[in-house]
Amino acid sequence: MSPRPTRSVDQSWRTQLWTAVGCAAFGVLVHLAGPVVPLELQTIGLAIGLIGASFLLAWAADAGEAVFSGGLVLAVIALVAVLPEFVIEIRFAYVQQIELVSANLTGATRLLLMGATALPLVVAYLARRRGQAAAAFQLATTRRLELGMLLIVALFAVQVVVRGTLTLADGVILVALYVLYARRVQGTPEEEPAVIGVPAGLLTLRPERRRPVIVSLIVGAGAVVLAIANPFADALLATGTSFGLDPYFLIQSVVPLATEAPEFVIVAVLVAHRRPAQGLALFLASSVSQWTLGMGALPIAYLAGGGGPSMPLAGREQVEIALTIALTLFAVAALALLKPERVDAAIVASAMALQFIYPTTFVRVAAAFVLLVFAIDLLFDRRRAVRPMYRAVLGRGAAGQSNV
Repeated sequence: MSPRPTRSVDQSWRTQLWTAVGCAAFGVLVHLAGPVVPLELQTIGLAIGLIGASFLLAWAADAGEAVFSGGLVLAVIALVAVLPEFVIEIRFAYVQQIELVSANLTGATRLLLMGATALPLVVAYLARRRGQAAAAFQLATTRRLELGMLLIVALFAVQVVVRGTLTLADGVILVALYVLYARRVQGTPEEEPAVIGVPAGLLTLRPERRRPVIVSLIVGAGAVVLAIANPFADALLATGTSFGLDPYFLIQSVVPLATEAPEFVIVAVLVAHRRPAQGLALFLASSVSQWTLGMGALPIAYLAGGGGPSMPLAGREQVEIALTIALTLFAVAALALLKPERVDAAIVASAMALQFIYPTTFVRVAAAFVLLVFAIDLLFDRRRAVRPMYRAVLGRGAAGQSNV
């Protein structure tokens, strides 16, 4: 499958591409300069490099989905798209920093799911700015695959929170769920891939250059991420703690803002082009990768770093994962009918804003409880929509595909 952009491609995509390349190269130079650069400037420089590399990975992955085919390729592309988060998460598990191991995972997953559920509010706001009535939008039925996978993984993660451990068996099951997702993601597309901006520009290259350029971008940007992601996390922790900031908060809140920036920019462009459903689909696909590959890799990295087959979770990590589970279940319930509603977006925005303003254990538990109650109520009310989700995951219905 090699779709072409449906709109004329703005030639500024080359400028955007080279700007991101320059940012990534700048981050590498700051890393190589090492202690010569003051810590605060080093943090900023590495962040610029990581953001630039993240954009390159996101653009190359988007174009790659339109150029390559096959389950293995799709799995590699999905891994590449969330590589910055994976490097940081796996590093903390490998060096046995258990107190930080779930920070980036929960922060990135929540950010993606909040973006998915809050999108109707954004669309309505933009419509009012344009003087138009806010039109409802609907997800393609193929999105039941992502919703079903999120529902299964969230329910599976409940026992992780109850036990207070993430075992090697859990990791294998989660990775296997991602492999299943990658297989189900193939099939006849129900919607045209949302290839716009820089990815659309990459697809205008001559056929003999298209694949080598995309592969080069993935390999080059991936190498940059591998080189500077962990130094950035270290520099951020050192800078933040020097100002008295909580290390867990830094990894959970600040790092995802940098690593998830490409997804939010791409979704913003999709919304501006009146394609919000495909933007929401991007958030869902990235959330699946975080819950399955991201969480599944943690106990494997923990064991490889000298830990045992079971990675213990402290009380704080249990609360953070529980809140993420509740948000996931609510997002699935809110989108079960494939029609995003503004009232659901308002509930999520209120609950998550409250726990961010008052970051105490009590407020987080209360937010998780409220979201869980709403999720159970919505899922019961929309119970007929749950079975098609499971059928999409198990391959008994029309399987969707994640080209967004």
